[in-house]
Order: sequence, then structure tokens, then C-alpha cells
Amino acid sequence: MADLEQQLKKRIDSGDLDLPVLPAVGVRVLELTQDDDSDANGLAALIQNDQSLTSYVMKVANSAAFSSYGKIQTLQQAITKLGLKNISQMALTMTVGQSVFKSDPITREITTYIWQHSLLCALWSKEIARLCHVNAEVVFLAALLHQIGKPVALHTINEILDEDELPERDSLLMLIEKYQKTIGINLANCWDLPESVVTTIQHIDEYHFSHRKSLDIAVVNAARLLADISLASGEPVKFVDAIANQGVFNELVLSEAEIQRLDNKRESVGQKMQALVL
Repeated sequence: MADLEQQLKKRIDSGDLDLPVLPAVGVRVLELTQDDDSDANGLAALIQNDQSLTSYVMKVANSAAFSSYGKIQTLQQAITKLGLKNISQMALTMTVGQSVFKSDPITREITTYIWQHSLLCALWSKEIARLCHVNAEVVFLAALLHQIGKPVALHTINEILDEDELPERDSLLMLIEKYQKTIGINLANCWDLPESVVTTIQHIDEYHFSHRKSLDIAVVNAARLLADISLASGEPVKFVDAIANQGVFNELVLSEAEIQRLDNKRESVGQKMQALVL
């Protein structure tokens, strides 16, 4: 294990990492999500030029998670009914998922868990943001990408070791957790991601560090806890009980009634996560 960590650290320090490339369509979607002047026509044209992206968006739009909107026949109809921001997030989710969360066969279970956790964190961030009156789109992106270093670390370990040399699961998780921030920041800078994403990756556990940024980071931190609870095995635990001793929720000043409102959305958030999984 010590030798594996040494080899991983050497690759990180030397910059010898196989960082995934964000496809051109992903870069453009990201630009549109940051542009207040972007419109539905521009997004529709971008998505329609990529058949796999079109199919994905239509699949998600017609999933059980969005069944209340009725049957959606066209991409333009999907944008009209679900909104530009929702469709942009769907498109970005697909490109990020295909770029970063491609799973190696021997570590597929871990990669799948990290991807589901990232999606849940992004979805819960939107819900919490609405209660705290912060920008839901900003925290969605930051939450979706806050642990992008983990699958890259996992892929690098797979390159270093043979299948039969992989450490047991808990040790593997501890190792990728230790180095995921450094790798994630490198990837975020490589992709020229917004400052809010880089800051969240770096300070996800330090939501008190800056008055200007702390609220957004606290929202992602809280959403991460709700994602943990949502994916936990066994009998479901009420949010209000599970987070009773979590300081971040005190920081956000959420009432018990507001936390219960979040709990009431557990099924719908779970449906959206399942719809977004590639």
C-alpha cells in the first residue's frame, strides 16, 4: 500500500496523469451555462448537432422523474417545458459523466457509487439553495464536480497496478480521498472551470473560510451529507435525525420544517438521479 501511494504521489507531483478531456460540446454547454445572454435556440442547436446528447436529453426528459410534464416529443418542447437551465444541466451531466466517470471493469462499483453520489449532491444542492436563497445553478455545478479527482485517482491506480494487486476497498477509498483534491483542482484548471468550482473542490470541508464564498460551499457540504444518507444501506433514516449534530446545517440556519421539506423530496430527487445516470 505504501508503495502504491508513493507511485500515485509521484505521478501527481510530476504531472504524469492521464487527465480526461472535456469534449467540445461539453465546453460549449459549460460556456452557455455561464452566459446570462444564452437562449434556448443556441442550446437546442448545440444539442441537436450531437445525436447521443439529443437522445440522452430526450430520455431524461421523458423519464419518471419528469413525468408531470407529460410526453415530450421534441428537443424544443423539452426546453420549453423543463426550462433552459434544466436542459443545460442535463447536457453538462452527460458530457462530464462520459469524460470523467468512465469506469474500469475492476473498479466499476466504486466509480458508479461516486457518480451517483455526485449527482445526488448536485440535486440536493439545488434544493438547499432554494431554501437559502443562493444561486442554484452555481452550486449545482460545484456540487456535481466537487469530487472529480476521485475517478481520475482511481483510474491512475488501475494503470499502476494489476487487477490482483488492488488493495481492499476501504484502503482504496482512503487513498483516493487523500489525493482527490489535488487531482480535482488540476483537472478543474485544465478545463478552465469557474472559480466557484475550484474553490469548492479546495475548501469543501472549510465552509467557514471565507464570508464571500462560505455559503455556497456550506450548501454543497450539506448536500454531500444528504447524498451520504440517501445512498446508505439499511432502513432509511429521517434527515432531521441524521443531521442533528452536523454543524453545517446550523450554519445554514435551516429550520426543522425546512429539513422535513427536503426529506419529503427524497423520492423525487432519487428518481432524478436515476434518470441522469448514464
